[in-house]
Amino acid sequence: MTPAVALARHELHQAARGRWLVAFAIGFAVLALGLSLVGLRVEGAAGLEGYGRTTASLLNLSLTLIPLVALLLGAGGIAGDRETGALEVLLAQPVTRTGLLLGRFAGQVAAVGLATVLGFGVAGTLIGLAAGSSGAAQYLAYVAIALLLAGAYLAIGTVVAVCSRARLQATAAALAIWFASVVLFDLTLIGLGAAAGAGARVLAVAMLFNPVEIARLLALLVLDPGLEMLGPVGGLLTARLGGAGAAGLLLAALFAWIAGPLALAAAIFESRDPL
Repeated sequence: MTPAVALARHELHQAARGRWLVAFAIGFAVLALGLSLVGLRVEGAAGLEGYGRTTASLLNLSLTLIPLVALLLGAGGIAGDRETGALEVLLAQPVTRTGLLLGRFAGQVAAVGLATVLGFGVAGTLIGLAAGSSGAAQYLAYVAIALLLAGAYLAIGTVVAVCSRARLQATAAALAIWFASVVLFDLTLIGLGAAAGAGARVLAVAMLFNPVEIARLLALLVLDPGLEMLGPVGGLLTARLGGAGAAGLLLAALFAWIAGPLALAAAIFESRDPL
C-alpha cells in the first residue's frame, strides 16, 4: 500500500468516526424523503412522489448545502493539520507533498461521496418501493452530478487550506467563497443581464466560472431538456451543441473545476514552506 493510499484510508476512517458523516447522510435522506412527500394524491391519499419530482425538489437545496460541506471539509484539512502540528508528522512520512495532498483529497472525496450516496440511496430505495422505478436514471444521474460538485468544492477548499495558516482563517475564507458562489454570483448575473444588457453568450461564459451554476444547468438538462426550464443560456448551448454536446461541455467544465484547483493547490504546497 502506497503512503498516499494509506492517507486516503486514514482520512476516510477519521470521517467515518466523526459525527458529521452520519449527520450529513441522515440529513440528505430525510430531506429527500421529506421533499418527496405530497399532501394529497388524486385519490386523496398521502404518499411519495416519484424520482423525477423529488430530484427537481432537491436541486436548489443540494446546490446550496453540498458546496458548503465540501468547502468546510477541504479547507479544514491541511490548515487544521498545520495548526495542530500533525502536518509536521505527516511530512516526515515517506510521501511527497503532492502525494500527501492527493491522499487527503481522495479520502475527503470518499467520505463526502459515501455520505451523499448513503443519504440519497436510502431515500431512493424507499421512493422506488413506494412509487416505482420511473425516473430512477435521472435520480442516479443527479447523484453523480452532486458528487462532481462536491469534488470541485473540495478542490477549491484544498487551495484555501494550503494558503491558510490556521483553521479559523481557512473556515472564514471558505464561507466567503461559498457566499460569493452560491448567493452573490446569481445576483451579479441578474444585475449584469438587466443593467448591462448582457446576452446569452456573455452569461454562458460567466456561468462557466461557477461550479454551482454548471451543476445546476447540467441537472436541468438531465431532468428536462425543455427550453423553458433551461433558460437563455441553456437554450443557447443546446441550440449550438445539441443536448449531448451541451452536457459534455458542462461535464468537462466540472472536471476542470476539480483538476484545476487541485493542481494549483499542489503547486502552492510544493513551492511554499508547508509549516
